[in-house]
Amino acid sequence: MEIFHDINNIGSFLPVELSSDSGTQNSHRDMESDLREIRLSLLMEIEKRKQVEESLNSLQSQWERLRQGLSHVGIVLPTNLTSEGEQLSSDPMEDVFQQLYITRFISNSIGRGIARAEMEMEMEAQLELKNFEIARLLERLHCYETMNREMSQRNQEAVGVYLSILNWIFCV
Repeated sequence: MEIFHDINNIGSFLPVELSSDSGTQNSHRDMESDLREIRLSLLMEIEKRKQVEESLNSLQSQWERLRQGLSHVGIVLPTNLTSEGEQLSSDPMEDVFQQLYITRFISNSIGRGIARAEMEMEMEAQLELKNFEIARLLERLHCYETMNREMSQRNQEAVGVYLSILNWIFCV
């Protein structure tokens, strides 16, 4: 407490602005300067925020176009990645990769199914052609069998006639 020993010298321990009337004017100028600096920094911050908002809006519109484009091929993306208070259940890229894997699996399965169906159609056409040829050959075989029976019957009749003639020749 020795510093405040002389109450008249207390002014020497006060800041310069408070120790005199000219200090009040300087203090006013410093405050105005500080206010200008704060105002300028606020304006700069507002400008930065506007730029960030514009960038965010641009990114959101690009995200929406991407989301809509991918939805046409069966890939579903979240509507909004920046929802406040809402946390994503998993990594969006992992979801996209999983959807791509499933889409490829389904596409490959459909491709195999289509190939199998085409092969079955081709086999059915060949089977139909073979069945037609078998039917034609069976009909031809039936005709040959009928012809063979008739010829066999004629031969038996001819042999019978020949034997009768031989019997008649030798018996007479």
